[in-house]
Amino acid sequence: MTASPPDAPRRGRLRLVLVTVAVTLLAVLLLGDALSSAASGVWRAIAGDDAAERGPAGTYYTCGMHPWVVLPHPGDCPICHMKLEKLDPAKFSAEIAIDPVVTQNMGVRVAPVTRAPLTRTLRAVGSVDYDETRVRDVNLKVAGWLEKVDVDYLGAPVEAGDPLFELYSPELFSAQEEYLSALRRGTPDLVAAAKDRLELFDVSDAEIAALAERGAPEKALTIASRWSGVVVEKSAYAGMRVEPGTKLYRVADMGKVWVMVSLYEYQLPYVAEGQAAVMKLPYFPGQEFEGRVIYIYPTLDEKTREVRARVEFDNPGGLLKPGMFANVEIRATLARDRVVVPREAVIDTGERQVAFVSLGEGRFEPRDVRLGPEGEGGVVEILDGLKPGEKVVVSGQFLLDSEARMREALAKMMRGDLAADQEATVAVADTGGAAAAAPLPDAAATALADLLDAYFTIQGALAGDTTDGVAAAAERVARDVDTMLATPIPGSDHFWHAHDEVATVRGKALALAKGPPIADARLVFAELSVALSRFVRATGVPAAVSVEV
Repeated sequence: MTASPPDAPRRGRLRLVLVTVAVTLLAVLLLGDALSSAASGVWRAIAGDDAAERGPAGTYYTCGMHPWVVLPHPGDCPICHMKLEKLDPAKFSAEIAIDPVVTQNMGVRVAPVTRAPLTRTLRAVGSVDYDETRVRDVNLKVAGWLEKVDVDYLGAPVEAGDPLFELYSPELFSAQEEYLSALRRGTPDLVAAAKDRLELFDVSDAEIAALAERGAPEKALTIASRWSGVVVEKSAYAGMRVEPGTKLYRVADMGKVWVMVSLYEYQLPYVAEGQAAVMKLPYFPGQEFEGRVIYIYPTLDEKTREVRARVEFDNPGGLLKPGMFANVEIRATLARDRVVVPREAVIDTGERQVAFVSLGEGRFEPRDVRLGPEGEGGVVEILDGLKPGEKVVVSGQFLLDSEARMREALAKMMRGDLAADQEATVAVADTGGAAAAAPLPDAAATALADLLDAYFTIQGALAGDTTDGVAAAAERVARDVDTMLATPIPGSDHFWHAHDEVATVRGKALALAKGPPIADARLVFAELSVALSRFVRATGVPAAVSVEV
């Protein structure tokens, strides 16, 4: 009987290790740097620490049939025993090279980085109101009776010089006699004084001239409007007695109107007096009114968190009626010349913003960028990271981002950036009240390590299209969770209450322990994985996981 070659155990071990590596790489993408440390340790277990086995510095080898096999020394693939091929270290950089045909099939489109004005249109709702500077009141300066009312309904249009009403007033009658007496005497000073008195009573020049021509006072004088506009208030009725100061009419010039718009706090930095504005009303589809911001009120409504602004518009033909609701767009120029890109070119991960730069010939480079304000037309200002003339990907970049993240994770492992001896930690409150990282107690760390081992057992079984061993491994997961929950965390009495995802892990593990069909088991395992990823982010990975393969 032929003896097994001496390296057979090593090959078997490498097969097991490589399967675990494939699983761990998937976990790296899901769980981030916490499990990346485990992957880093596994890769070092594959490569060994014997420098004599290594190839030239910075050289790696891979298998054409199993591309996830990447070793720092030449040899055979531990899975299929094919000879490993040299791999360009540049493959582990973040730069991506894709065949142009594949790029086209992926729907990748690019757009140039340009310099352009940065504008923004703010949209607000407002209501039409009178121009307060064009509102006039008609008041009496003498006591008397209204003999006749010429403008006798609300909303009547009036022009300057139009008769409003006829007024009988003993005081006004006496003033007429004084004026006529001065004319008969021919004394210029007396004539001028008597005429001034009539004018102070709002008697028009035409009425004074008619009085001089008649030579006799009139019982009732006609009082004319001094302004043009629309009567918006009226309290004059024929026969009523009036006193000095009585307001009989309010006349508003509707040639211009104000629109009072409400602005939110975040919009205020982009609004200034003098800016152009466009108003649209649903009652006049297709018609726009152009105006400008003339005033921003200095106070804020604490209930609605809004600030009012006043926008002035011309009102040709009196189309705009006070009280109408309107949609107002205020156009702001944020900057005259800025570096801008389409907003869809930037991927926002929450912690960083990334744009993919096209280097030509199917090569793309992810670039961290710093963003400024967004502008009109779907563009955003680039403060740092891109230069005018470069081309950025605006469609299909999410597929490129997935590839770039995988390469970034591999590059970290090749450089040894990830620590293999990372301890499982937990955030606890220190004496100063700040968050500090402390190792998990030994019992909890051991249970977590065993839990992860059982987790990978379940993953391996489901990946192999079988449920063999899943129930037993799931029971291990549930027991390990119970062990952790029974372990108090020093300095954090409510740690387990704050991480309810542990209960989710236990519940999903118990569901798997019941032996559901493989399709249902995969769905439950996916939910378990999401909850476990949240928990591992908070605790880290026990050091044992990176060496016990």
